[in-house]
Amino acid sequence: MRKPTPPAKPEPESEKFERWTAQRKAAIILEVLKGQISVPEACRKHGVTQGEFREWADEYHRVGVDALKVNKKGLEAEYRAEVKRLKSKIGELVMENEIRKEAMRPFSSVERTLNGSLLDDDGPKP
Repeated sequence: MRKPTPPAKPEPESEKFERWTAQRKAAIILEVLKGQISVPEACRKHGVTQGEFREWADEYHRVGVDALKVNKKGLEAEYRAEVKRLKSKIGELVMENEIRKEAMRPFSSVERTLNGSLLDDDGPKP
């Protein structure tokens, strides 16, 4: 004779959000880190894939390590160096753009001449 199987636990409704804020992501990651819930359970509960969760967790850990650095001035120096590099790149691009405009100037005056003064209603002037 078979034993009656206990009724299955109902699956918790997944929490659907239109937008995942940093606080919501961090709360889920902390639940898993504290051992309150497993990764698969958290993903099912919140309606995200394990790949998405891993990306969130990797980013959380990467940035968390930077926040714990003792030498924050070094981090600020890195940021300043990156800003300086990007400003330099912007300057290069602006210069290249100005050079291109200057190089195209003779062609635009020829185009204006051909489209305007040399042509009249009856065609080109002799």
